[in-house]
Amino acid sequence: MEEKTLNPIFTSQDLMEQIFEPPQWIIEDLIPEGLTILSGAPKIGKSWLALQIANAVATGEPLFGRKASKQEGVFVLALEDNPRRLQLRMDKGKFKPSKQLNFAVEFPRGPRGLAEYLNQNNDIKLVIIDTLAIFLPAQSNRGQNAYDSDVGRMRQLHSIVKKMNVSIIVIHHDKQSEEGDWANKISGSSGIIGTADTLMRLSVTKRGSKEGNLQVTGRDVEDVELSLKLEESLMHWCIDKKRDEKPLPPLHKEVLSLIPDAPETISSKSISESLSKEQSQISEILTKLRNAGHIESPAWAEYTKSKT
Repeated sequence: MEEKTLNPIFTSQDLMEQIFEPPQWIIEDLIPEGLTILSGAPKIGKSWLALQIANAVATGEPLFGRKASKQEGVFVLALEDNPRRLQLRMDKGKFKPSKQLNFAVEFPRGPRGLAEYLNQNNDIKLVIIDTLAIFLPAQSNRGQNAYDSDVGRMRQLHSIVKKMNVSIIVIHHDKQSEEGDWANKISGSSGIIGTADTLMRLSVTKRGSKEGNLQVTGRDVEDVELSLKLEESLMHWCIDKKRDEKPLPPLHKEVLSLIPDAPETISSKSISESLSKEQSQISEILTKLRNAGHIESPAWAEYTKSKT
């Protein structure tokens, strides 16, 4: 099919003849491109998780067994930190210093300064803002309700994503709520959760616990829930295999038995051919094995056993 530009108003035939690029990933099958909210209660490790994401993209290293996007520039607005604390965090986490990973602890508030910076530094492909409340505080304009205010804030960030061809992860806080759906625990009105492309929420089983859960939902990602634990020696979040350890179904065991130890890998296609199974079925099993921490995917559709 020949690629063509859609008119503002288009027919279903025009739509189906259009060729679209597949979604790009920050972290494969976990964080797609676009505008992402990372929420959680205060002081549970959101900034550590954000630094892990930043490091994965800047160095090209995998995160939670998932391939990071190709090695790209990252800009972290650590507006609740100072250089000394950032250095301690980098040192404790044994993160490799990289010229691809950039920080600012003082920066103009609002989208204008960020757009100007990105215009001068077009190698930056991921921006992490810590936090939304500091960078883009809620406005209390007379006659404007909270929903409209939140939609306005998020649209300003969406505009940067589209115009500057970057992805943005915004760290945000939970609200004190017992509402059932985890997305409703994200602070602010539904204007925030409705406008973001992807929602991520980090929670712990109880205050002070090192056991956590990462829940993800969005327009371009299937719902994901990972059981995590915080390794105190490095302050890294990692997959907690033991917490959700259950006997594997027979076919899962067969798939796992075919996956080699690192650095060797095997493709999902090779596994499906070896077991005479549909590739879609094997891909679903591989996703479950990766979510449980049994395997990693250092390259697209290539798998190896987890190192730990």
